[in-house]
Amino acid sequence: MSETLRIENRGPVRLLVLSRGRANPLTADFCEEIHRAARAAEEDPSVRGVVLTSASPSIFCGGFDLGTLTHADPETFGRFIRTFETLFFDLFLLGKPLVAALTGHAVAGGALLAGTADFRLAAAGPGKIGLPEVTLGVHVPRYCVEAMRVTVGEVALRRWALLGETMGFTEAHALGAIDRIVPAAELLDEAVAFAGRLGGATSEVYAAIKRDLRGAAFEKARDILPDARKAFVDSWFSEAGQRGMAAALARIHRG
Repeated sequence: MSETLRIENRGPVRLLVLSRGRANPLTADFCEEIHRAARAAEEDPSVRGVVLTSASPSIFCGGFDLGTLTHADPETFGRFIRTFETLFFDLFLLGKPLVAALTGHAVAGGALLAGTADFRLAAAGPGKIGLPEVTLGVHVPRYCVEAMRVTVGEVALRRWALLGETMGFTEAHALGAIDRIVPAAELLDEAVAFAGRLGGATSEVYAAIKRDLRGAAFEKARDILPDARKAFVDSWFSEAGQRGMAAALARIHRG
């Protein structure tokens, strides 16, 4: 069993449990591991639904691994962002129900990851979700923005992206970005039961309707991807972006 991704079956529901340290920081290798597990679940006829969650009770995913990526060379960072894009879009169009069970904070790349799910359930408590990139001098990848218009909604997305807000789960629920808030002790059972109910539909029909709902957003995201990727990477390596990333990394080390 992997030390960074726990895979478990609960009846017809496949759990993908992020367990890479406390914050599940995303690297190219970790994204590839999650991607392989998601594709395996999609291709397994015994799996009717997927739950993406975290082993940490306080953090679903804290985003990109700044420790390895802040000072990465362009080739290394380029490999990472392409790997993340593949994971993001394959989860976005996964041919089976995908439920994100947010145990705690889903920030930056963690919010993008949560935004791929069909539904988001969150634990009651202090958890927050949002996109602080603008406060760090870095773009939110535009192709992710286009995709997430149909998942978290325009109001929440605008506030996250333009204000750099991370908001509590209760507020995100009121804006429609989170579908349900449940007691933390019940979160995983609720998510599994919900994914199981979704998986009771004919899988081919579910996948087709999901693509109908998301296909236009995916096609727009795909069309703008090269220019959007360049804008994101340029902002990451800009003076302001590097300064913002270094400051964020320093806060992580202090806290």
